Amino acid sequence: WSVRRSHLAGTLGAAILDKILLEKWARREKDSRAVIFSPPGKQAFEKVFLA
Repeated sequence: WSVRRSHLAGTLGAAILDKILLEKWARREKDSRAVIFSPPGKQAFEKVFLA
């Protein structure tokens, strides 16, 4: 069973994920495609991408 969520795919999605991981705003969960944000990482992401 899996939950379908909105997501970015392709080159843009990969570039954003690279930025997120490079800045250490989030980490990949082992054996999963999930990305887990730290509280400061969530704030930084929102400031850069949602402001």
